[in-house]
Amino acid sequence: MVDKIGQILVKKKVITAWDLREAMKRKKQEPKKYLGQILSEMGLSQSKIVKCIYYGNKRKQLGQVLVELNIITAEQLQTILLKQKDLKGKKEYMPLGTLMVKNGIINEDDYLDALSAHFSLPIVSLKGYKIDTSLQKAIGEGFAINDRIIVLKNSPLELTVAIAEPHPMLFEGLEKSMPEGKHIMFYIAKITEIERCFNEKYDHWGYSGFRKTR
Repeated sequence: MVDKIGQILVKKKVITAWDLREAMKRKKQEPKKYLGQILSEMGLSQSKIVKCIYYGNKRKQLGQVLVELNIITAEQLQTILLKQKDLKGKKEYMPLGTLMVKNGIINEDDYLDALSAHFSLPIVSLKGYKIDTSLQKAIGEGFAINDRIIVLKNSPLELTVAIAEPHPMLFEGLEKSMPEGKHIMFYIAKITEIERCFNEKYDHWGYSGFRKTR
């Protein structure tokens, strides 16, 4: 899968053949790291990488990947797609994976593993993590609350954040807000852990008004 992702990125001119060769060398030295993570550490745009994978015609949709991995059935996928379509008709949006977890079709661990492999993004555990408001302010506290983004680290050259589900618009929006020369490292985390972090830090203080109305 790593080779296929790399080939797609080269074909779409998101990275060069040299970038891919260098990334594969580094992956041999650090096999637990994902290709997208390594490319980002090399200074390449993670948002462009995810956008290419997200919209790539030759990449299978996440739902199809879950079916092929026998995590869900084709019937379950069709059922949840209809529910998602119904929500969109009501001008509500919920990512497919989140909707499947909430409806008990898949568990979070299986979903997170599939999501991580599909987008070549690393997973981070937020168990016991406490939100640091000074870090949240690096992207705007209200924005972070609305989009359920947790800032884990902030240095002059890199910002590290945890999100529940990758989306190109989210990536691009965050990267555009960064000063020149600074990039963002994206990790994915369980939605339940992200919600716990926000509930503990904000909701009991009466800040739930920042949240989007679904």
